[in-house]
Amino acid sequence: MAAAQILATGSTAASSGDVSVVAGTPVTIGLKGYDVTAKVYIELKDDASAYNVVGKLTAYEPSLMISAPGTYRFSRVAGATCGVFSG
Repeated sequence: MAAAQILATGSTAASSGDVSVVAGTPVTIGLKGYDVTAKVYIELKDDASAYNVVGKLTAYEPSLMISAPGTYRFSRVAGATCGVFSG
């Protein structure tokens, strides 16, 4: 899978569109263009279409692999400069 932008780099509060993870096809997610205050919440969509925080990316933990199938989105905290990409 080629790298793809999920959330453009910025410093305002913002959420990405939905990102689907299929069983057996893990996705690596990482911060880009980030500073020391970077914080992005990882949210999993439930059966009622509500988003639930299940993790976070920070300047100190800037990447991870999501292997659990589901629909995710990524929400940047206001004032934190960063973007999100998949690799």
